[in-house]
Amino acid sequence: MATELVKHEPLKLPDPRRPATLPSLPQWVARSTAAVRLEVQLKPGTREFERGEVLVLPAELMPSQAQREEMRSHVDNLRSYLRQTPAESVEAETVTATVVSKLLTVLAGERKSDLAEGARADVYLEVLDDVPCWAVDAAAKLWFRHDCGTDEKGKPHDYIWAPDPGTLRKIALRQTYEMTGRIGKLQRLLDAREFVDCAPQLVDGRAAMVGLMRAIGKGEASKLTFAEAVKLGSEPDKPAQAPIPTMPADQGAREAAE
Repeated sequence: MATELVKHEPLKLPDPRRPATLPSLPQWVARSTAAVRLEVQLKPGTREFERGEVLVLPAELMPSQAQREEMRSHVDNLRSYLRQTPAESVEAETVTATVVSKLLTVLAGERKSDLAEGARADVYLEVLDDVPCWAVDAAAKLWFRHDCGTDEKGKPHDYIWAPDPGTLRKIALRQTYEMTGRIGKLQRLLDAREFVDCAPQLVDGRAAMVGLMRAIGKGEASKLTFAEAVKLGSEPDKPAQAPIPTMPADQGAREAAE
């Protein structure tokens, strides 16, 4: 029977017009990212355990070198979207300023002098300095649609007015969560190493600890080797001997006389 070749499904970048909405992950990526877990592992090439648990993946789900390169490139591209901020780009600053101007112009509010309006817009730009411009644009569209959920107190937003700078920032940052989550998921997969079953070593380690405690109790721990500690700790606990019943001396004398 001929071997059927599985078509490789590439990682897709978001539509530049709607970066907040990401395409689904290919099956090969979704399956591997779901299998990443933390485990106790030995340091490669040693009998010493790593400090703390490490990210691991079953051998059959480890990505190939080509897949790793594809994931790294994808992560770099997603991070470039997150760098589209007023702090990093004049173009992004222009987009953010346009969005803010639209909000302040369209929605109700007391009209002030040009100087005051300019100062107000500057505050928005300062607050949104590190937020991707496309996320601010997406937040403004949600605001115009009355679709921003509730505020931090659980109350509906008042969509008659433009959102204050801090509120707009919070709503805009929500638009980046899916992308930052995708980056974190792929990075975990890239950081994971092939799982090695350390169960026998863990059993020996626990037995050695028990053996060490037993040796300390007997005052014999100074020259104890690891192998001896494992052997001592693997021995079953000896059942406690029941005390021999005793009787008062006068009772014993009477029974002997009889």
